[in-house]
Amino acid sequence: MPAFDKDRRILSALIMLSVFVLIDCSSLGVYRNSFRSVPNSQFLDDDILVQTDATFGVTIVGFTDNFEFLYEPSNPLSLKQAAQKQAYRYIINGSYFEGSRVHAGWLSIFGVQEAPIKVDRQLTHMAILDTSMGYLAFPELTLWDSSMTSPKNLEFQTGPLVIYASQIDTLSIQASINGTGAHLRTLLAMTEEDGMFYFIITRKPCGLEELGDHLLSYEIFAGKTLHVMNLDGGSSTALFSQDHPELNFNTERPLPILLGIH
Repeated sequence: MPAFDKDRRILSALIMLSVFVLIDCSSLGVYRNSFRSVPNSQFLDDDILVQTDATFGVTIVGFTDNFEFLYEPSNPLSLKQAAQKQAYRYIINGSYFEGSRVHAGWLSIFGVQEAPIKVDRQLTHMAILDTSMGYLAFPELTLWDSSMTSPKNLEFQTGPLVIYASQIDTLSIQASINGTGAHLRTLLAMTEEDGMFYFIITRKPCGLEELGDHLLSYEIFAGKTLHVMNLDGGSSTALFSQDHPELNFNTERPLPILLGIH
């Protein structure tokens, strides 16, 4: 083989190897960014408590005022767009939606029914926010019917229940579709004694039992009666903060159901 041809083949091989390495590193970068972690920290943002934890990439946003339910199936906004439009300080993705972007299961917003009850082993509970009392409850769907709807309430079907009265709800988790697998998670929680509400997301995939155990270890929940409901997860998991962009996650994807606080 002539030396020139041999050198050309070696050079071509090196170029191909470089391209492969660049592509591989690029894909790894995307993968790592999608599971970007956060450091362990806790701080007050005026009246809002924020805690982050590198384990599962957890961010918890605790607050006492009512949250708002933004439902835009025909013209969904990204978290960043919704926060700018509605002046939300914090906003997360909301409950399950179907292919047509409508809410999966019962949805009633202040007495106006937006979606019917759905029989689904994932959607076993209701999340009910009584805005007049500032009270959040997670009753089983079998213990609730549409005659209980109130014009003062926000009501939506979701699940599974992860923690009930500071105990892991193993039966609900194991009976659900994706409770035991490793997925990104979005959750809604409350503590009875102080009336606090919490938005919770994870940036790393996890099962709901292991996540529940981890949440119960937090000092902020010590001595309180904690209830935690799974809202959604996977690629919909998202959080946006106006003043703390280091917390932001998946803020550009348009989503039809969002929960926000001012």
